This record gives sequence, C-alpha cells and structure tokens, in this order.
Amino acid sequence: MDVFLESTAKLSGCQTAMRVATASPIKSRTVESLVSEVQQLQDRSVRYVSIRRQQVLALGAQRLLDVLGEAGIRISSLGYTGGFTGSLQRSFEHSVEDAAQAVELAIELSARSLIVLPGSQALHTRRHAEQCIRMGLQMTVSHAGRHALNLLVPSDSLLSKGSQFAEDFYRPEGDFLHWLSRSTASRIQPLIVVRGMQRTSSLPSACSAVLRTLSFAMVGWKPASGVPLVLSRATPNP
Repeated sequence: MDVFLESTAKLSGCQTAMRVATASPIKSRTVESLVSEVQQLQDRSVRYVSIRRQQVLALGAQRLLDVLGEAGIRISSLGYTGGFTGSLQRSFEHSVEDAAQAVELAIELSARSLIVLPGSQALHTRRHAEQCIRMGLQMTVSHAGRHALNLLVPSDSLLSKGSQFAEDFYRPEGDFLHWLSRSTASRIQPLIVVRGMQRTSSLPSACSAVLRTLSFAMVGWKPASGVPLVLSRATPNP
C-alpha cells in the first residue's frame, strides 16, 4: 500500500490543505477480474491505485483507464523502470530507453508518479555507479518534459528478497535523502520503503523531513506499538 499526503484546494481562497491518501495495489491480470476488483475498491471508497507495467500490458491501457474512470479511481504510481547500473540485466542505453517507454505509459495513464529503481553499485566504483544513476534519472526527467509526472526513487528493494533483482536499489555512503537531494532534480523524489514491524527510528536520519517531503511504499507494514503511522509526500494535483 502507498500512503501519502495529498494537496487539496480549500473552498475559499487559493490556499491548499493536506490530507492523507492511500493507493491500493491492483492485483488483477485479466479484465474480468479487474472489473470485480475495481467494484470492491469503489465500495471501499478507494480513490487511488498503484499498478505494475506488466499488468497494464496484460489488461490494456485504454481498457484499464475505462474501468478505473467509471469508478472515479486514479492511478497514483506506476512501476517499475530503471536499473541504470545494470542490476536489472540491461545495459545503460537499454535502461534509459525502457525508462522513456515507462514515462510515456505513465503519462498515457495520467499517473501521478513513476517508480524508478536506480540500480545497485554492483561491480562499479561508487563514483561510476552514482554517475550512471544520476545520468539515467536526469534523462528520464528530460523525457517527461513538462508533464505533471514525478519520479520516485526507493530507499530499499521493492522486489522480492529471493529475486535475482532484489539488489535494485542504491546504498549511498551517507544518508539516502541527502544523497538523492544533492544528486538529482526536484522532480525526483524519495520513496521510503517500510516493511514488517519496522520502527521509524530505522528510517533515514532526515526523518524530520518525512512529513513534508517524502513518499512511502508500505510493504506489508503494520505500525509497532507506540509508533504513529508515517505519512508520505504527494505532489499537488495537476
């Protein structure tokens, strides 16, 4: 589940207010099951969903939009692309090309964000790995142009720990948030991955900025005793 803060316009004036929003992951892989799943989401008053690119290809982008649109549901995040260091077994050039295709699909779906897996250091020197990641992200932002699409970079793996692609994220020497903020453009935002009974103390040290500037992927997360739900950032509605 994705949890984030959503900017909403107040009824009077031009001020904005923040409210908690959640996005439920779409599980369907056939149109028939999608219709049933979306009906259940609508009954629960779900307004946002997240989905993987493979599912979109299986369902069909236009059919997906039609079913979601009828229920008044919007796509919050689309995953995944990236792997600029070769960790997804693609060359840098192929990774950039795939990222461009993912951007185009995210724009077609009017998704709020695209999740980009930066790739691990692997056998690269730290300097070269960071250079590949920085160039890949900047080229992806450039391809998005002026469209209202943000890129979310995870702080931890979003894939199964048993997967050959589990090392799809980058571990900087220092704090993850500081590294990302000084390495990339403002439209590239951190996505903090929280699992199990993980406490907020285990999150990046810049946790004081979490409520203002982050996005979170809640992967089977349940708040530990005495720990409040950690919220995530959302960009203003376009």
